[in-house]
Amino acid sequence: MGDCQDQRILDVGCGAGHYAAELTARGASVVGIEGSPRLLEHAANRLEGRAELRQHDLETPLAFADDASFDGAVMALVIHYVDARDQLLAELARVVRPGGWLVVSTMHPTADWNRFGGSYYAVEKVDRPVAKGRWRTHYWRMPLETFLGELLGAGFVLERLVEPRPVPELQKLDPEAHDKLHTAPCFLSVRLRRGPNAG
Repeated sequence: MGDCQDQRILDVGCGAGHYAAELTARGASVVGIEGSPRLLEHAANRLEGRAELRQHDLETPLAFADDASFDGAVMALVIHYVDARDQLLAELARVVRPGGWLVVSTMHPTADWNRFGGSYYAVEKVDRPVAKGRWRTHYWRMPLETFLGELLGAGFVLERLVEPRPVPELQKLDPEAHDKLHTAPCFLSVRLRRGPNAG
C-alpha cells in the first residue's frame, strides 16, 4: 500500500481490524466496513477508537460515502465472497478519488483449480471445508482473466501484481506450510489506480 500518512482509507470487509490497525499505525485515517457484528466487535476491541467502524453489507451500495471521499481502499481476501462484485467495484471507483489507489487480495486461481479440479476457466461458487471439516466457506472461483477483467472494467488501472510468498520465519513455525507456499501459489494481490474516467 505504500505511504499512507494522512490518507483517508476505506477498509472493505475489515474483519477483526488487522489491516485497519496497521493502516492507522502508519498515520492513515481509516473507515472499516464489515457485515459481521462479531468481527466488528473484535475490530472495535483491537482499534480502541482509532478508526471509524461501520456494519455494512457489501452486497449493497456504499451509500454512506460521498464521491471521491477516499484516497485509497483495501479489500483483503474479501472480493471472492461477494456476489454483486460489479456493483461493489463501481462503488469503489465512485468513492476513491481520481488517481487514488485500490489494493485487492484473493485466492490464487491456480490454487482453486488444483483444489477443485474441473476447468481452470470456470466462474462458479464453490464450497471449501476448513478447520478439518468443522466449517465450510462458500466463495467464487474464477480465472485470472475474470478477476482482473472485473477490476479493469470498473475503471481501475493495474500498477502491480504480486503472488505473495511466506516470510522466512514461517520455516521455523511450520516447515510444511512454508515449503508448500514456496512451491504452489495460494494468494494473489494487486495494486490499482483509479482511472480518470472511472466512477
